[in-house]
Amino acid sequence: MGRLVADILDRLIERRTGRRYRAYLREYREMERWPRERLETWRWERLRALLDHAWRTVPYWKEVFDRLGARPGDFRSLDHLRLLPPMTKRLIEERGDDLVSRAPSRGPVSLKSTGGSTGRNTWFRIDRETHDRRRAAGRLTEEWDGVVPGTRTAILWGASLETSPSRAARLYDLLTGRFFFSAYGIDEDDIRRWFDRLERFRPEVISSYPSILLHAARLAGKKRCRRLGVRLIYTSAEALYPPVREELEDLFGAPVRNRYASREFGVIASDCPEGEGLHVMDMRLIVEVGESPLLEGPGELLITDLDNWPMPFIRYRIEDVGVPLEGACPCGRSWGRLASIDGRSLDVIVTPEGKAFGGTFFTIVFRPFDRAIRQFQVVQDRRDRIRVRLVPGEAWSPDRRAEILAVLREKLGPRMILDVEEVDEIPPLPSGKRRFVVSEIESSRPGAGVP
Repeated sequence: MGRLVADILDRLIERRTGRRYRAYLREYREMERWPRERLETWRWERLRALLDHAWRTVPYWKEVFDRLGARPGDFRSLDHLRLLPPMTKRLIEERGDDLVSRAPSRGPVSLKSTGGSTGRNTWFRIDRETHDRRRAAGRLTEEWDGVVPGTRTAILWGASLETSPSRAARLYDLLTGRFFFSAYGIDEDDIRRWFDRLERFRPEVISSYPSILLHAARLAGKKRCRRLGVRLIYTSAEALYPPVREELEDLFGAPVRNRYASREFGVIASDCPEGEGLHVMDMRLIVEVGESPLLEGPGELLITDLDNWPMPFIRYRIEDVGVPLEGACPCGRSWGRLASIDGRSLDVIVTPEGKAFGGTFFTIVFRPFDRAIRQFQVVQDRRDRIRVRLVPGEAWSPDRRAEILAVLREKLGPRMILDVEEVDEIPPLPSGKRRFVVSEIESSRPGAGVP
């Protein structure tokens, strides 16, 4: 019944609002079976149009092409894309307005922000067409597992710290079988209430951060996890390492799918149910895997969004690293694959009172201070202490420091000792991976095992 209602609602929304995600989904279903040669030709045409748009309407990209003494028409293949310098988060901070297209928009444009995997907020623009294409790509990857609108899904996410959803959004979630749970500041009592509600809701699918879901599942125990009858788990926003996947699958008795996504691009790559690795959304994105900072290992990821014309992301350094996977996939899809994503290592911070906070909690807490904090790292070295390392931004001041401490004390409780240190930079690990939340307490780290 829920799936029928969801399908009817989708059709009504499409008709009343002009949204096109259903049309794009139909298009992508066909494209995933295209021969690779046809897909590359299509991607090249999309890229050439994007580069021409950027050169003509975006001040920064016009400067870049002028410095190169080139025009988009001089680019003859995807390989020529590497002639352009990477786009960085720092560039967006310093030249934000110059990265925005001066062309009339194709529809409503939204301003979004993300902290990504490095603890630095980045503001960007996205129009409705791009949003619809991202939504369609996400739905396609869910269809691979038989998950469609109306499938009963429990989403354990950072909902309590985000903007409250509208009444219409809450009604839509109710009618289409989606239920949101806040994943921040949970203690053992909260987790018991979670599982009480989950048992009543009977989700087919759970979607969450791997770290916080593992923490909750360990406390609930295998018997209670298995009683839910979940058939599939999606994890995102953090790196999913093999020990974490294995433990979650053992606790719930259900397969775990890794989805690599970001606020800048939506779903970037998603686990293939039939083969190894994650399929890249090649119909929307060009994902380059650069050289590894080590002789062997993962390389830096650079991403070009073929859809978002209001603020073109061209060779964007997302500050994650990954490993490519060569060869054809047994599923028959021609899209490229990544063997792993090794750039998002978010630990769980546990307070003296036993409340757990997933790593992305701090991204959202610090989001209002994006001009005051250029970058941060949180390290918990004792149950009752965290060290916060901050790279000050242009709006940093003693007042901002006091406000940040007050917010953290309110959220983390009075027994947590907070040490704030101002630093010039927070270097990456030798592998190139950046960790902005680190727990040095063995029992709270995902994959560390349960005593």
